[in-house]
Amino acid sequence: MARDDAQPGVAYGAGLVSLTVLAEGPFTGRPAALASVRVPLERVRSGPIGARLDVRVRRPGRDEAQPIPLSLDGGLWGIDDVPPPEDTEQLLADGRFLAQHVYAVASDTLQIFERTMGRRLGWAGGHRLRIDAYDPVDFRDSGYDPQRQAVRFGHRADPRSSRHVPMALYRDLVAHEVTHAILDGYRPRWADANALLDGFALHEAMADLVAMLSVFSSEARVEQMLQEAGMQGRGTREADEKILRSGLFGLADGLFTRSAVRRPLDREVPFEWTLLPEPHARGEIVVQAVLNTVVELWKQRLDCPGGRSSRFQIAQSGARVGRQVLGMVLRSLAYLPPVDPTWTDLLRGILASDLVMMPYDTPPCGRPSGPDGARPKGYREVLRDMFWNIDLSTDPDARLDGLDDLEGLQYPVRLSALASDPEELNRFVWANPRLMRAMDLDEETSIRIDRVRPTVRVGPDGFVVSEICASFVQDVRLSRREARDRLGLRTEGEVVAVRGGAVLRFDEGGRLCFAALKPVMNGERQQARAATARAEREAAAGAAASYHQEGEREDLPA
Repeated sequence: MARDDAQPGVAYGAGLVSLTVLAEGPFTGRPAALASVRVPLERVRSGPIGARLDVRVRRPGRDEAQPIPLSLDGGLWGIDDVPPPEDTEQLLADGRFLAQHVYAVASDTLQIFERTMGRRLGWAGGHRLRIDAYDPVDFRDSGYDPQRQAVRFGHRADPRSSRHVPMALYRDLVAHEVTHAILDGYRPRWADANALLDGFALHEAMADLVAMLSVFSSEARVEQMLQEAGMQGRGTREADEKILRSGLFGLADGLFTRSAVRRPLDREVPFEWTLLPEPHARGEIVVQAVLNTVVELWKQRLDCPGGRSSRFQIAQSGARVGRQVLGMVLRSLAYLPPVDPTWTDLLRGILASDLVMMPYDTPPCGRPSGPDGARPKGYREVLRDMFWNIDLSTDPDARLDGLDDLEGLQYPVRLSALASDPEELNRFVWANPRLMRAMDLDEETSIRIDRVRPTVRVGPDGFVVSEICASFVQDVRLSRREARDRLGLRTEGEVVAVRGGAVLRFDEGGRLCFAALKPVMNGERQQARAATARAEREAAAGAAASYHQEGEREDLPA
């Protein structure tokens, strides 16, 4: 065991440590089903407090949180894995395991984002995210608080136990709320006071997908779920779509917040679902499309040679597809605009980001045809089909870059500065009137550079994809008369604020290779946005949009 002053050496940052967590929740299995996650080794103070996380556990009867070490001998560089008690009552009373579980799941969730996107991600409130794992808050109010920029988990009475159940023991709930915190730090305007409902719905869809597919990424857990769904021994002909679906979506039984996936995934898509007045209702339709993509790609993999040789082989294929699809969704975040994201923007971002990594849309196993002689679909084609089923489509691959009107730009920039200096991006925008016209920028108002960051990713073929991602926004304040004359907006206020923004991605040669634009002084866009905002306010009867709906956590999980 390392002493407090014993440093790991040159390999620090590359080391990982395995920690035991609950696979789903405290009532999944007897004893509770467990999983193992691998998180970065770091110096951890009692709390536990690391470089990125500040976890606090307040036990019943105490007013303040009691610091809990993750090392059995108190060494700052030691993180010891301690499995939970098998007895449910003892598990619910074990503050040390609760701290380990929350720290491990939160760290794993952050690592999924950073590993997939090829860069560090910060929190909105600073370099650490505070997580109150057993807080004196009503369990219905558990979740990420954007005002406090912290996560609070309450506890509740449960007829299955004599003790209160900490909400933080539900693995999906921790991953879900930490995802909200990650997105709030990465794109704060998606769900701020001026955001449209689609931004909140995108938050919910992303948080649900990370929560579910991070659980589904464990081959052992998938195999267990397939067994529970009725698959015995060798898979062969038992691996029909019904069993695959019940295997994947059966995990909802042990998760706390998965009301969306408890509904049949082949249910009819509501008419004009993009206008539904509640963010969860919108987000679950996209969750349905993504999870149906997982099922379809899983079925394709099973037709590969040896794909059905055993239940474990089938589970391994499913977990692999889950990781692949989750990675595609998360990489799209760096291709979405900083304001007013739409579902079409999401689909375009998924496809465009994946096209950079994989230029060719290959079928599974490289087979030229399926078992019936039909040409198997590529995985992007499958994803397009699933989104088409919910009435979403986008341009063909050749036009996903958004550069149709941005040819012949000037590049009076230093590539080395462009990767790190916001002023270099400001100079690039100002030097290109064509880009400014495409963005309908107000030349008298400064733009605000959100970030300029290099990203490095390794494709499946082993080649490194290096790009520079930059984003900026512009907020313009107009008088009532200016808003009417310049944009055709008719408002009651004396001052009108409009905004837009863009994501620009540059290749390793410093040339613009992707653009997602939300024009600022574009009358048609701002009129449509104002009408949407007005309709959403009326539908919500004045209630402010938020991450969580009233009564969302009233029911006990199955």
